[in-house]
Order: sequence, then C-alpha cells, then structure tokens
Amino acid sequence: MLFKYVNNNLRKPNKLESDVKLLDWIVEGDTCTLRHYTSKRSISVTPRGMDVLIYLIANPSKVVSANKLLELYWTKSARSDHAVHKVIAELRSALGDNAGEPRYIKTYPKRGYSLIAAPQLNYKVKALDAALRIAQVGKFIKWHALKISVFLALGLAAIFSVIDMFLQEESDGVTPKSLVVHPFNMVDVKRTDLYLSEQFPGMLVSRLSKLTNKNIISVQSSLIEHRVPDYTLTGSVQEFDGRYRVQVNLNDPHKKVILFSDQFNSDSELILDLQEEIVNQVASVFRHILDGNLRKDMLGWGTANPVAYDAFIKAEYYAKESNQEDFKFAIENYKLAIKQDRDFVNAYLGLATVATKMSLYGLHETNLEMLDLVNYSLREIIRLAPNSQSTKAAQILALRVQGDNQGLIEERLREMILDGDAPSFAMAHYSTLLSSSNLFYEARKYLEKIPSEHEYRVSPDATWNYRSYTETPESLIRIKKTELLERPNHLGVLGALARSYAFIGDAEQAKYYLARMLKLDKEGPFTMYAQVIVSALFGNSSSEGDAFEAARTDNPAFNFSWGVKQFIMGNVNGGIEKWNNLNRTETRLLFSWLSSAELFFPIEVLSDARYDKLLDSLGIGRSWQHTLMRGVSAMAIETGVVLSGQSREAYRKQRRLIRNNLWDQSNVINPKLALDISAGIESLSLSSNNN
Repeated sequence: MLFKYVNNNLRKPNKLESDVKLLDWIVEGDTCTLRHYTSKRSISVTPRGMDVLIYLIANPSKVVSANKLLELYWTKSARSDHAVHKVIAELRSALGDNAGEPRYIKTYPKRGYSLIAAPQLNYKVKALDAALRIAQVGKFIKWHALKISVFLALGLAAIFSVIDMFLQEESDGVTPKSLVVHPFNMVDVKRTDLYLSEQFPGMLVSRLSKLTNKNIISVQSSLIEHRVPDYTLTGSVQEFDGRYRVQVNLNDPHKKVILFSDQFNSDSELILDLQEEIVNQVASVFRHILDGNLRKDMLGWGTANPVAYDAFIKAEYYAKESNQEDFKFAIENYKLAIKQDRDFVNAYLGLATVATKMSLYGLHETNLEMLDLVNYSLREIIRLAPNSQSTKAAQILALRVQGDNQGLIEERLREMILDGDAPSFAMAHYSTLLSSSNLFYEARKYLEKIPSEHEYRVSPDATWNYRSYTETPESLIRIKKTELLERPNHLGVLGALARSYAFIGDAEQAKYYLARMLKLDKEGPFTMYAQVIVSALFGNSSSEGDAFEAARTDNPAFNFSWGVKQFIMGNVNGGIEKWNNLNRTETRLLFSWLSSAELFFPIEVLSDARYDKLLDSLGIGRSWQHTLMRGVSAMAIETGVVLSGQSREAYRKQRRLIRNNLWDQSNVINPKLALDISAGIESLSLSSNNN
C-alpha cells in the first residue's frame, strides 16, 4: 500500500506511507517537498498542492475532474475551477512540466487531469556522475547521428508526421487543428549548415505532433496542399559572429495575425537543442488557445500573450518565498513575461514588488540593483497607466527602497487616503509606519479595513504578513507556524519564529529556526538580526550562527544589528555608536524592524534620554511618532480610525510611547530580560532625563 485513506468512499489519500518517485522527482509528502532525483535540489509546494498531487498519485492514469478535487480539498466557500487550475499550475511549475507536451500531469479539456508519470515506490538512487556520463554519451551520439543521417532523420520525421496525421481522431467532437511547419529561411548561413533549412523544421514537426491531447496535427509544408491550414510556423536562421539567431513566428493564416513571435540565440553546435524551447513556447500558445478557462484567466491578469502569462505565473510562484534564490527566479520570470509582452502592467508591478522585498533582505549593493529595477518598472507603468493605482503603488515602492524617505512616504499615503476610497496598499503601508512607531492599536485598525484577497491583481501590500505585526510573540508563534506550511523557505516567517521563541525564553526552538535561516540567507542582514538577538539573550547561538556573527563583527554593513545587540545588553553608548553610522539601506531596516527590536531592550535603555535623542536624530523618535498621530487624526473621517487613549494622552503631554499601545504589557513578559513593565510605563515622560 502506498497510501493511508481517511475515507473509503471518497478514497482521499491522507499521506504517503513512503516517498514516491515520479520520473525526475522524489515526492516527500510529509514535508510537502519535491526532491530532484539526481541534483538533490528541493522545491516546496503548498500543502493543498501536495494533497492534490498525492490524490493523483493514488489514482494514476485516471482522469480526475476539477469538481472531484474541489469536493475533496476545498471548502464550499472557495469552490471554483479557477482554484484547481492554480494548484495544477503550481505543481507543473514545481515539476518543470509543460502542459503542451506533459510528462507528469496531462489536461483533458472539460474532463479533468491525469497523472501520466508512473509512480515508483521501490527505486534506487543512482550516482550523479554516472547519470551525467550517460547523458553526455547520449548527447554525443545524438548530435553526430543527426549530422551523418540528416536526410534519414528528415524522412523519418515526415513519415511519422503523416502517420500521426492519419492516426489522429476527433476527441470529444472537436476536429483536430492543422499546423504546417514551413522550411526556415537561411540568412548568411555557411553552405555546410544549409541543411538546417529542412532539418530544423523536420525535428520541430516530430515534437509538435504530440501537442495538446491530439487536437493539433503538425506536418511539413510539402505534405499538405489541399487546404489552408489552421496555423503555420515560419522562421529564419541567421548566422552572426559564429552564433545562430533563430526567428520563429506562429501565424493564423485565416485571421492574418501573428500569434507568437520570438528570437532564440545559440552556438552553432547547440542549435538543434533550441527546438525544445521553441516547442515549449508554441505548446504554451496552443494550450491557451484551446483551453477557454486558461485564456480567460490569462486575460484577467492583463495579457493576451500565453508565453508571457506562463512566465508571470512562475514568477508569482517563486515570489511567495522570501529568500534571495527564489527572488532571483521570480525576477527572471517577470523579465521574461515583460520581454514577451511589453504592455503587461501586472508583470512590471510584480517585478517592482519582488525587487522591493529582495532589497530588504540584501546588502547595500543589492539594494542599489533592486532600486534600478523598481525605477525601471515605475517608468514603464507610468508609460502604460500614468493615473492608475499601480503607478501610485510603484511610486511608494521606489521611495521605500531608497530607505530615507519616510516623511515623503507618509505624506503621499496620507494624500491618497484623504482623497477617499483609499487603495489597499496605501492603508497597508500606512499601518507599517504606525507599527514601527509603537502605534499598534491604530495599525491594527487600518489593517482591518483591507480586504484579504484581490483577484487578477498583484498586491504590493503583503497584507497576509502585515496583519501579524501587531500580535504578541506567543500568538505570533502559532500564526507563523501556520504560514510556514505554505511558505517553508520564507526568511521573514522563519525570522519571526526565531525571535518569538527567543522572547519567551525557548533557546532550543529559537536556535532551530535560526539554523534554517542560515541555510537560506545568501547575504545575511535579516539572519544577523535574529542571530544577535539570540546570542545576546542566551550568550551564544549554534556553532554556525556564532561563526556567522564572528566573521562579520567589524563589517559596517551590519551596524543596525550590532546596535541592536548593544542595546539588548544595556550598552547605550555602544548602540548609539553603531546606529550613528547607518547607511540608507540600514536606515530602512531601522524603520521596518525597530518596534520588534525594542521588545528586547531593557526599560533602562528605552527610557534613557540618550536613546531618545538618537531616535530623534534618525527621524524615528517622538517627533515622527507625533507626525503619525496627527496623520491618523486628520484621516479619521475617511478611515473611521481614531487614536487610542494612550496615544491621545502621550500627544497631549508631548511624550513618546516607548511600548506599543495595543498589548496588555503586564501579560507580555520576557522571562530572560525580566522587563520591569508597570502600569502607564508606555507613556513614560522623558523630561526628567533631559535635565
């Protein structure tokens, strides 16, 4: 038995009793992970995605309807085919599958999905070097066989194409469409490579003939003359500087339009390898032409280009994991989407959003690189939709990445909210400003005004994450553990867990989540922040964490974290020295993370006049807090949010709130620091310390 079942009638598999191999991947159900068979690379999938995959594994080769999957894994409130399509797209992206020429999951239009890769329970892990040697030998044989037997290969391709054309049958009453591949034009190609004019299209035919549930018949132009085909594939091969440029156009001769056009560059020895990439892109186009639901979904996101849409969906998948490696994959795919559709507004906004996130987890050089991407996206969005909410959102993102524009950000957001019908991102960003200044009560009220989901729109406000900013460390542990199931490699979630466990005095759990961060964080600022908190509270971290910290002791790029450690240990002058030397990137960290850092500061530090003066000099002290209080009051008519009693009292007496104004501080105790929190300490007057 491969599975355990929770319901014999539904046959809904609850778990895999052991790992299962699907072609190139090992499916690890308990951890919601796919592990590559040879490279050992791991990719996480959502729990719901794993549930669906396990069900397909339990029913191999059977066509499972979307309704069946909805019945098993979705609540009645979320039952739409769109939800199933998104999960299948997620699985295909993770597996590296292509819907047009699937190896794992095949779509049967209007019927459902089927796992076509046979699951294997008993498998042996082969040595990577042996696999690579076999692959290299195979590639050598394949290449030279092609060069020696060009006409034989072409003849076989044509024969199989004709056979395939006759074997095609109507499916569900749909007459198969014809695709004719014409010989490619040769431009400045040396005589020895002129065979590519026929060879390249011939090899494309043999692959294209397998597309999309037999609804496309692909043949070469010499084999069909009786009627105008439904689609044609034309192209050219041009040599330049020892390399080849292949231009491919997919045409609709009846409507006289080009459905897809792109260029592919390659060394001459590898030109035939381009056929796989071309077939994948053409398959993507046909998948959306033939599947009405996918086309509707694609248009809903704002593009009519299937290749751009596929790249965009992949980018969204990678962007949900906040770590540098996944951010880079997301950026690559957003760029590909933009290359395919220069007017794809959501792709530009997605690029700006993920670049903003990556800059928060990176060093100053990365921040500058990400700022260039955000500004590029902003310019293009202004070109396409100068007065849209996307433009306003991108403008705020650009200001955030710069790091030292908090006052200007506050003004812009306040203007948008006062204009009425404020966009969600404006409310969310204003709430982050409030929580950074201990105005947690007001921050939560702002977040309560924001809908949780926006279909067909990239959301730059990360509301799912911001809602947890105002939670106590104890409740944050529960929330973040739930989020970790969906985002197992999210540095922000792991960092919140490490800090929260440190706050309640659980060193073992804090070090566990910190160790997971060390494996993911390629640059270090976010992990260093958690590391110094753990090492300051408990005297040390793990051996890897302590080595990580020691290697960066004198690195000024980590001055924010060094200052945090000094303040936790009660060394006010040491903390001031570090924070007086923050660069613009670390100034952004200060505004983003100050309130979470202050949880660990002794009350003597928070009430020290020197610390208060430092915050004012950095623009995040009493003056900044009172600016936000005035902003909340000014926007109260539009938002319905008013200042808490503590905030009004602190403003009236010109004091600074030094603890957040939402929690019952007497019940929020850090056992390690034994903070002396007494009634009313949140609005402690600093005037006596200034004398």
